[in-house]
Order: sequence, then structure tokens, then C-alpha cells
Amino acid sequence: MKIKQFLMDDCCLSHFQVWQSIKGLDFSLVLSHHFDKETPTPGGFSNGNIRIYETFTDIYYQYSNHTTIVIRICKSSVLNNESNQKLKPIIDLHYLQVMLEREKYIRNKMMESVRDISILEDLDDLLKKILENALSVIPAADMGVLWMYEPSLDVLFPKAWTGGPNEEIRKMRMKVGEGIIGKTFKDNKSFILTNIEEIIAESSNISSDNLFYLYNSVQLNDLKTIISVPIKVEDSPLCVLIVYQNGPYPLLTKDDQQLLESFSDQVSIVLRNSKLYQNLKKQNDLLIQRDSIHNSLIKLSLQSKGLQKIANEIKKMINHPLMIVDLTDNQLYSSPTPWKWELPSEMIKINTKLQTQSFFTESFNNQSLYIHPIIAIDVPIGIMAVEMEEDDFFPLNKMIIEQASSVIALEIIRKQTLVDSFYQKTNDLFNDFIQCREYNLIRKKAIELRIDHHSHYIAIVIHIHPHADFHFLNMQMHKLIAKIKKHLGRYVSIVFGYGNKVTLVCQFNNFADQDYVKKKLELIHSNWINENEESLKIGIGTCYPSMDNIAKSYSEADKALSFLISRQLKSIVNYQDIGINHLFIHQPIDDLTSFVNEVFNPLQSDKDGTLDLEQTLLAYMENDRQATQTAKLLHIHVNTLYQRLKRIEEKLQISFSNPEDILKIQLACYLRTSIVSLT
Repeated sequence: MKIKQFLMDDCCLSHFQVWQSIKGLDFSLVLSHHFDKETPTPGGFSNGNIRIYETFTDIYYQYSNHTTIVIRICKSSVLNNESNQKLKPIIDLHYLQVMLEREKYIRNKMMESVRDISILEDLDDLLKKILENALSVIPAADMGVLWMYEPSLDVLFPKAWTGGPNEEIRKMRMKVGEGIIGKTFKDNKSFILTNIEEIIAESSNISSDNLFYLYNSVQLNDLKTIISVPIKVEDSPLCVLIVYQNGPYPLLTKDDQQLLESFSDQVSIVLRNSKLYQNLKKQNDLLIQRDSIHNSLIKLSLQSKGLQKIANEIKKMINHPLMIVDLTDNQLYSSPTPWKWELPSEMIKINTKLQTQSFFTESFNNQSLYIHPIIAIDVPIGIMAVEMEEDDFFPLNKMIIEQASSVIALEIIRKQTLVDSFYQKTNDLFNDFIQCREYNLIRKKAIELRIDHHSHYIAIVIHIHPHADFHFLNMQMHKLIAKIKKHLGRYVSIVFGYGNKVTLVCQFNNFADQDYVKKKLELIHSNWINENEESLKIGIGTCYPSMDNIAKSYSEADKALSFLISRQLKSIVNYQDIGINHLFIHQPIDDLTSFVNEVFNPLQSDKDGTLDLEQTLLAYMENDRQATQTAKLLHIHVNTLYQRLKRIEEKLQISFSNPEDILKIQLACYLRTSIVSLT
């Protein structure tokens, strides 16, 4: 050590000591040569450079940051001016070496904190360790506390502390702007207080409860300096780091404030990393739960337990009542059962067109529902309604519902596929049945189709509006069959769908029951228009006794339907009501219209207030060519009628005495009336 060598060799001193005080801390003995080590430590500060005692003399070298180096020599020894001047640079060099060692120590502590951050152990332990490292490099600080902001309560609470506070400090809750801590958070900037008057002034608005807990947790009788630093995450304050220094003199400096700010940056990194880690952990936990939930639901689906079992399992997972509506057959599955109230039909109608989730409040009992449509190939095939408020819609609940919706869609499609397979088989059997002519074979096929023995049967064929999307059309077919089963129930003997047609055979013992069936078909037709904004075409055959006549009734229903399709009509028609039109079922409507126009267009070109040939012809044919009765109906003289008839013969180049011409005119009049009335 150069100081020792200089004092021994150049100054010829045999007894000396070197003491130093760093940052205002107590003096520590650095070097002692032939001196009593039990001698008292130097006094804090000296008004001068030399302090003389009975047996020794202390020479003070004072530096910035409250650092002091003392050379102690025995009383008999003397340092002349020349020696003192040579010693001063050596002491300065020693001071610089001490400062370098201190900076190295601070750097090591900072690196230690960085390593701790990378390990990311328990957050509370990590924050406390950073606090301890901060106090170790700010030796004048006696105590440190990290205050965390809690948004839900709008207060700051102690998250970690070191250097003195006991557990009583946990009870403190500082409001934003309250005391030094609350002000630091509110202003989002650090500051240092170096006298007790400033500290008391800044703490004047602390609540009595917080003061009580503070005084019970720590002794602050000789408090001299406070440094308070905000900790920011993305430029917004999240915490406050505050350190306290006790003692006779204020020792904390601006350098300490800057050093504490650098440690606050580390705390910011810790909190940011902790937040990221917690988010990743939460995501990972959700993924694990997602896999578990998915596996549980898929297992249910593979076991073909059905939608009711799936509804029960979802209820256990989310702990909220729910129901599932299968839109392919309008069946409802709820958990618990029975469901408290029926899902409004208007809401079902709306949600069959939606493909997004939404909350819905039922007006009758003000119950909030989360509505999740079940989508398959861009077609809504179901609805899941969960009884919950928006505040209860946690990420886990959302994940469970989304996972469950896929499994529900698979279950509905699986069920629909089985039904489609059954319909295909039924279609093939029914076609074989209506081709049978032998009595025994008809009976055998009836048994395969499960046609029961009844007194009367009637066949009905329903045409669904075509759609480019096969899956949508298929769902419409299933919905229609579900409605038929619901409204006709026990009267249904056979019902199946194929393409965009639904075939229905109704059976009953009372002939008059066919009127009930036809009224229900009208109700289904009108409801379908309201719900789907498109119409059905329904052809109804004749009601016959004995199952031997089912084929005949079906043929009539098919012809009645063909009549509606060829006429482009949206209605219900009985085969018996189309009369002679059954001769023109397969005749294009344009051809029939052309034939009618061929007769009536020439008459429309010669029409005035007194001469209405078109109306005259219609009235004449309608009254079976009775001149007197026709004239009376038209309010004209019979001679006037004859004049008009003569004019009609000239324009149409016909004769009312020619049977072929009469037949042509009768047919044109009938078709004209038929087309107008049906359209």
C-alpha cells in the first residue's frame, strides 16, 4: 500500500493508522502500523483538517459524497509541510481506488440483480432481494419499501420491504396523492427530501390509520433523508420505491437518487417479465385445459351419448344453466331439465341467420343469455344458449363454449347423417312399394315401411324452394319434417325427405280427419313463409280406403305438385281441385298462355265503352251459350248480343255452330279463368 510505504520511508513514521468513512458511514480501520488497534474511531466531521488528542493526532482529508480519510500519527511524530504536500496526492489516489472499488461493487450488485431477474423465481422474494441489493450499494440508507398499485382499490400497498419494518406495515393502504408515496405515484417522478421539516410537510395528508400502522411497524425518531422513486411500466407508474436514512446528519445524495432510479428500472423489468410470464402461464394453463376439455367432449361424441349428455357435461364445466337447440329438427336439450323458460321463437329466427355470438336479454324475466350459434359449413344448424351475465363470461367459459360448439356441430351432423341414411332407405322402399301390383307383395312392403293398418290413407308431396347450398337445403328439409311430426303427430305413417321434396303418408280411421290434416298443412305452410321468407308447394292426393290405394294417392299428389310447379304457383292444391287441369299438368305455362292469347288478343283490339267483345264471349260461354240469359247478365238487348257474337265470329274466324270451334273457345275460356285465379 503506497500510503504505508510513504509514511514509513519518506516520513520516517513508526506509529500510524489509516481510517476511512465512505458515504458518511462509521469510520473503519484500513491500516494500523505499531499502533494500538483499540484506539477510538475518529469523530464524524472536523471543523478543520487536524484534530489533536493526548496520545495521537488525526489529520482529515475530506472528499465529496461525505467520504473522509483520516491519517492518525502518534503525538511525538510530526508531518512537515513538504511531507504533507507529498502525502496529499497519495491519499487522493487511495480515495480514487476506494471509489473504483465501490463502483465495482455496485456493478456486481447490479449484475446480481440482473441474474436474479433472469431466473424469475418467486416475485415477492425477487423484489425483496432487489431491495436488499439497492440498500447494499446505498450504504447510508437504513430501510426500503416497495409499494404496489392496486387498480381495483385505487390504493398502493407494501409489496416488499427490508431494513426494519415489521408485518404491521402490511395493513397500510396509501391513496394516490397521499403522503410522499402517493405523491410520487401521482406525479410520476422521483424526488429527495433532506430535512425533517420537508418530510413532515409532504406527509401532512397521511390518514390517521396509516400513521398508526406506520408507527407500529418502524421507528422513525431520527429520520433525516428520504428518496422516493416511481417505477414505470410502459411509461405508466405501477409502483413506488422509497428508502429512508436515519442518523444525526442527512447522508443521501442526488447520486444515490440516480442509483435508486436504476434499481427501479430493474424492478420495472421484473414486473414486466412477471406480467409476461403470468400471461404465458395463463395461456399455457388454458391450452392444457383446452386439451382436457376437448378430449372430454370428443370422448362423449365418440360414445354417441347424444346432445342431452353433452349438455349435462357442459353444465358441469361452466356451472351455468344452458340449453342446446337442434335447428335441424327443433329439438331442445337443456341442463338442468326442464328449462326455466322457452327460447323465444323470434330470437331463434334471428339467430338462424347470424353467425356471430351475442348476449340476449329475455324481456319476460330480464334474464341474460349468451347465445352461441352452432355453425357447420357456414350454415347455422343449432343454438347454444347459456344463462349468464357478461361479467361471468370468463376466458375459460368462452373456451369451453367454443370447444363444445364444435362437438355439438359434429353430433348434430352425425345424427343428421344417420337420418339422411334412413330417409334414403325409406325412399327406396317406398318407390318399390308404389310399384307393387300384387296384394301379397304390397302387404309385405307395407310391413317393411311400418305402415299400420288403418281405414283411410292420403299421400302428400311437398316441394321446398331450391337452394344452391346443398347443406342448407338439407337442413331445411329436416326442419320441415320436424314441423310435420310436431303438428300431425299420430296421423303420420310415413315421412321422409329426398332432395328438395318431402313425401308424407297420413293414416286415419275417420274419413273426416283428413280435414284436420289439411288445416295443419295450411298452418305449416303459413308458418314456413313467416320463418323462412320463402314458400312451399304442397300437392295433396285423394283420401282412399285401404293401403292398396296409397300408390294412387301418391301419384295424384305428385301430379298436383307438378301442376303447381308448372304454373309457378306458391300454394297448396288438392288433386281433386285441379279438375281438367290435370290434362295440362306437363304443358308449359307459356304454351297455355300463348293459346289463350291467340283467342282473346284479337278481341281486345276492338273495344270501347259500348262494345266489349272479350267480356261478351266470356259471359256467353259461362252461361252455356244461352242468349237471353247472357244479354240479361250484360244488361244489353238480345239483338245487341247477336251483333257482338257475329263480330266475334268474324274476328276469330270461327262459327258458333261448329262443334270444334265451340270446344276451342270453351277450353280457352276455362284456361284463361284458371290461370288468372291460380296466379
